[in-house]
Amino acid sequence: MKKTTLFTLSVIVILSACQNSTNNPDIDPILGSRSELLENVTNNIIIPAHENLKDELIHLNAKTQDFKNNPNALSLSQLRNAYVQTYISWQSVEMFAVGKAEEIDYAKSMNTYPCNTTQINNNLESQLYDLNQANWPSWSAQGFPTLDYMLYGIDVDSNQILNYYTAVDGIKYLNYLNAVVSQMQYNTNLVIEYWQTNKENFIGSDGNTAVSSLNVLTNDFIYYYEKGLRANKIGIPCGRWNGFETYEIGVEAYYRADISKLLTLASLDACKNFFIGKGINSGIRGFSYEDILAENGDANLSADIINALNQADMVISSLDNNFRLQLLQNDNSMLDAYDALQAVVPLLKVQMLSSLTITVDYEDSDGD
Repeated sequence: MKKTTLFTLSVIVILSACQNSTNNPDIDPILGSRSELLENVTNNIIIPAHENLKDELIHLNAKTQDFKNNPNALSLSQLRNAYVQTYISWQSVEMFAVGKAEEIDYAKSMNTYPCNTTQINNNLESQLYDLNQANWPSWSAQGFPTLDYMLYGIDVDSNQILNYYTAVDGIKYLNYLNAVVSQMQYNTNLVIEYWQTNKENFIGSDGNTAVSSLNVLTNDFIYYYEKGLRANKIGIPCGRWNGFETYEIGVEAYYRADISKLLTLASLDACKNFFIGKGINSGIRGFSYEDILAENGDANLSADIINALNQADMVISSLDNNFRLQLLQNDNSMLDAYDALQAVVPLLKVQMLSSLTITVDYEDSDGD
């Protein structure tokens, strides 16, 4: 009788302790999983993505030098191909605004669009420019959008574009093209050096504070999904916050617009792979947000997020390859794509952050 009573009391105490731990807001529900997730995404996603971009930039620089040394139709075509491949690679990098990338405004210098053609032309004419300036005139006159303009936008005809580089002032265009690519390489190398030097410290910062690695990384991921992908690539061009008046020049890769859908899908794929912990080179799924949510009793939320991401992929895939044409033909389809992307936002920003006890660290002014 005494043994039975003692056993019953022990069970009650254990259950009570478990219940108190579950309901205690001061208990971190994912304490033991943070470093495991950080290790996987750092080693298998973040660093490889940057290294892949570095390799693509090396190739882009080589093709830039070939074009500079011998500007002709073939070298222009090869340079354009290298630009496209490098731009695709960038889509797996932009979300990681951590450390050095945040310090040097890496994403702004690489992908501020639409580009400022007036500033670019002023730089070309004067040959006086400092691409290290941390301001909009500088950011909007460098990076991928500036390459887009210089390779496709200075004229509607490829032969005429080539003439800009072979004419009397051609050296100005060639030098600026070279300066833009060199700056992209320089900044990328700075960011890679940061990750190589600080990787262990980043993984080891596995607490639950505003400056802990997982908190910062998760906020950056959601911010990028919401602003860099949903808003910039789809919402702004389709006029979501402008009385539904389309903003054609806001399309990413405006001058080579037939890759705009490709870039958006690459960005969405990068977001999904980050969420499920899929290695960027190996394709192997490591420990991820999906696993943490499952461990925390939120497997259904994880499934909802993946399903919503897949649905967004389907809707975007149905669009024209050229978003400029899509806006002209049927903006409602772009608005549908926005809605599909938006459906993921509350799942990530409200439900997932609540489950992980992570606080949003950025302000939202678009009402979502």
